[in-house]
Amino acid sequence: MRAYLANLTPKARMLLALPVLAIAYPVIMILVPAIIRAVIPDVVRSVLSLI
Repeated sequence: MRAYLANLTPKARMLLALPVLAIAYPVIMILVPAIIRAVIPDVVRSVLSLI
C-alpha cells in the first residue's frame, strides 16, 4: 500500500485527498467540541469564558 501511494501522481493524490477532507472536517468539528466538553469541567469553562 505504501508503494502504491508513493507512486501516485500529484493529481491522483489531490483526488484522493478531497473526499478524505470532506469527511474529516465535519467529524472533527463535531467531535472536538464534544470531547472538550466532556474533559474540561464546567467550572474551568466558566472561568475561561470570563477572561
